[in-house]
Parts: sequence; structure tokens; C-alpha cells
Amino acid sequence: MKNSGNIFTRRALLAGGMKSLVVTSVLPHLSAMGLKTDSTLRAVNIMNFIRAEEPREKMDLFQPVREQMRLIKEHKLPATWLLQYDALVEEPFVEFLKAEMPSDHEVGIWFEMNRKICDDAAIAWRGNPAWEWDYHVPIAYAIGYTPDERRKLADTAMSTFRRMFGRDAKSIASWNLDAITIAHLSDTYHVDAFGNCRDQLATDGFTIWGAPIAAYYPSRKNAWSPALETKNQITTPMFRLLGQDPVYYYDKVLPYPDTMEPVWPSGQSEIFVDRFLEMIAKTSSLQCAYAQLGQENSFGWARMSEAYPMQMTKLSQAREKGLIVETMGETGRRFKRSFQETPAQAQIMLQDPYGKTNAPERTVWYQSKFLRADLHFRGNEFYLRDLHVYSDGYAEPYLSQTARQHGIQQRMLAVLDGYHWSDEAVRSGHSGRRAMARFGIVDKNGAFTPFILNGQPNVHQTDTSLQTTVPLAGNEELTVLFHERYIDLKLSGKRRHDAQLALLFEWADNLSTLVDAAPDQLKYRFDGFEYAVHITNGVASKTADEVKIVARENSLRLMMAQ
Repeated sequence: MKNSGNIFTRRALLAGGMKSLVVTSVLPHLSAMGLKTDSTLRAVNIMNFIRAEEPREKMDLFQPVREQMRLIKEHKLPATWLLQYDALVEEPFVEFLKAEMPSDHEVGIWFEMNRKICDDAAIAWRGNPAWEWDYHVPIAYAIGYTPDERRKLADTAMSTFRRMFGRDAKSIASWNLDAITIAHLSDTYHVDAFGNCRDQLATDGFTIWGAPIAAYYPSRKNAWSPALETKNQITTPMFRLLGQDPVYYYDKVLPYPDTMEPVWPSGQSEIFVDRFLEMIAKTSSLQCAYAQLGQENSFGWARMSEAYPMQMTKLSQAREKGLIVETMGETGRRFKRSFQETPAQAQIMLQDPYGKTNAPERTVWYQSKFLRADLHFRGNEFYLRDLHVYSDGYAEPYLSQTARQHGIQQRMLAVLDGYHWSDEAVRSGHSGRRAMARFGIVDKNGAFTPFILNGQPNVHQTDTSLQTTVPLAGNEELTVLFHERYIDLKLSGKRRHDAQLALLFEWADNLSTLVDAAPDQLKYRFDGFEYAVHITNGVASKTADEVKIVARENSLRLMMAQ
């Protein structure tokens, strides 16, 4: 894999002095709000993970754990505490948790490597000789070790946990879990829940891009990809961590990780926290809505001391109104009881998450085991921002190989990548060639005119599909239907006799993975893996930096399933 380019650590970004957002106004609730369905599995986990060593900065690592426990107990909330191996074997963390955890808390494993676990597993320490824990990718994460070493490290972590707590850990998370490790932990120890990092760009030494938005059963070849067939499925669900902002993170608009973490301006914004919790608790989410709150102790208490209490108060209030707050393990068990395969899910934010009224941005994410899609709104512009597909044949890049550098990429199969396929100007926050798929009409001369939003979009769900109706000028409307296997587009209203519905894919020259476009098929290749999208009721044509798909009868279907 290519180097990730500019590499940032979350700690370095915080040390750079990010300023809190100031929001002066809010948008009204729009049409998708309040479509809660009783059949949706909704859950929030408070998960705090604990390190005993932080070589980069001297700090009190015990104070955050004490203060977090105090606040969580005050609000009588369930919580999950995950111990890195150093915290598992060094005082005072295990004894503190044994003494202080209420019965509705759980303890599990934060699976990053350090000198102590390597010593106990009889694996040579490859990190900085002066450090007990080294954050660089080939040292900290399982992908830096051979498959046999990964299993040995996992067994060492679990046996030590069992010695400390008298049972196996049922919740295990990391910033970068791989398929070899989680398959072993699931098959051998019957773990109930895994947690992996959100999608991110060149942060902490790695990029993750195109993975499912919330919860899924991973493939045995790829921890970042949902399995398509049951025989290829790891039986423990994976949950995405950190409470990702669904609107702005994708374009890297904000100069810090825009998550629910209380050390960041996003997690300190009461408007953002309110709207994020409302999305999880109330908004149409199809079969599953999930989020993790909490903060690792190695940021220090001072950096989270204002926003952490605020978030616990708001979460407690949401719980009183019916939102389920539970441990990661319990969410994993509920997920396994509810779903035999990865369920369809959505994240819908039809109000700007920070209250912007000048060109607000809003978004509709859809996820199934076959595809991921994002319909995005910027002011009165709207377009497909992201399309990814999944295949049981596509292996993660470090399935059998080991990561040997800090600055790696783990990307899925893009049909449209609105970030990586945009030019440098757009990726730097300026005007330029933006990768997107715009909706519009093509006249008899082949000229394309994009649609403009004229009102409020409306979202409607069934069990597994999500329909967004977008009002247009001239009493017309465009319907975008996301289904588990395909995407349907339909133009209705005033009949056009001299123009046809069209979808225009655009990107910066030479940045897409498209290799060919036949009239009924788009063909792609990424890291040597070939995949395709089939077109029904339309005809595709290709130029150097775009593909135009023209519908035959004002309706169009993209067959996404591989």
C-alpha cells in the first residue's frame, strides 16, 4: 500500500491548539427527523480504554479513570472499561475496577501491543528501546506481526486477563484490528463484541476508508469489510468507534478529528452532541443505530474535564427518554440474537450538525453488506459523495503480510470516492475538481444540466431500503432508493420530452480506479482486484475524467452487489 502522505497523531492535533466551535444559530428539524421504528436495534456504549504507559508526555493516567468512574456512577450508567496489557498487569487499574465497578459495568481488552505483552508472549520487542509502549503502526497494532505472532499475542492477552479476572474477556477493541486476530479470538474464546476505529485520513499513522458506518459481521479475509456469505463470516460483530460526525468528516473540512470524543471541539459542542444523540435515538436508521462515547485516559483529565460531564448528562437524559445505553458486550449479544448477517442501516443528518445556516451541509448514509452510499447536500447542491462495494474475495492488505511502515492505507472497493478522487485543491479545502456523481438531465445535444434542490428532502424507510425524495424546480422530484443490492433513481413530475435523466460521475484525472465503461457496465480495479457495477435501463459513456449514464425512461438502476 502507498504511504498515507501527511501523517498526524490525534495527540499532535490537540497540542496544536484547536479552537472550539462557536455556533450562533440552529436549523429547524427537517423531514427525516422523528422516524423512529420499534424494530431498530439502537445502542450507545460508554467505552473508556486505559493505558498504563504514555512515553510521549508525563501525565497522571489514573485521574481520568477515577473521574470517569465517578461521573458514570453518578448518572447510574452502564459502561465498558478496556485495559491495554500494561494496565492489565500494572497497578492500580485492575484493583480499582474490581473495587469500583457496579454490576452493570464490564471490563475487557484494549488490544494494542507494548513491551510487556511481547515479553510475556516471547516475541521480540521491536519498538523504541526507551519506551514501554510505542504508537507506531508496525509496533502498536497486530498487523505489524505475523499471523502466528498475532494469535500468540491474542492468547497471551486473554490468558493474562483470565488470571486477573477469572474469566475470558467478552469485549475487545483497538484502533486497528485485523481479520486473523479477530477470527482467532471469536472462534477460540467466543468474544461477544469487537470495536475498530472509524474511517479516518492519515491519523495515527493509518488511513481507513470505505468500511461500514456502524456495525457488521466481518469477513474472514478482511476485518474492514462485511462478509457476503455466512461461510465467510466471523461470528462476532464489529462496531465502529468514536461517534463519527456523518456530515463533515468525509471531506476533512475540520482540522481535527470531528467525533464525539470530549477532547475535540466537536465533542465539546452542545449542538453537535445533541444532534448526534438525536440521530442515534430517533432518526430513521433502518435495522441498526450504534455509537460509542467515552475517552482514553492518555489524553489526561484536564482536556476532557468540561465536555465529559456534559456528555454524560445529555446521555443520561436521552436514556430517560428511551435510548438504550449498555455495555459493548451486551450490544454484541443483542446484535447476534437479532441478526444472522449484517443488517441494513442508515445515518441521516438532515440538519447541519453544527447549526450552520449559510450553505448548511446535510447527509444521508446507507449501508448494507453489499454496499455503502452517501447522498450529500451542500446548500442547494446535492450529489452522491461516496459509493463503495464489498466482496468476500477482497482481502485486507495486511492479512498475511506484516505492516513495516508508519503511514499505511486500508481502503475498500470504491465505485466513487469523493475524497481521494478529488484534486489536491478540494482535499485542501479550496475550490477545484470535486469527485462526485451529480444528478441532472441531458438534452438532445448531450448537454448536462444538474438538478438544484428546491425545498426539504424527505426520507422514508422500509426494513432494508431507504428512499430519499428530493424536490426540484418545476414541480419535479427525484427519488433515490438505496436497496441492499442496488440503487434506483427515478424522475417524476412534469414530463420532459426533450431531455432525459442522467447521472454524471466526475473526478480528477487519473485518480479513480475505473478502468473501462461499457454501455451496461462500469469496470474497476483496485490493488489488483477487479469489480464492476452493472447498469439497468441506461447507457454509460466514458471520457478521461467522467462517466455519463443516461436513463432510457427517466429511471435508472445501478446493480452494486458483487
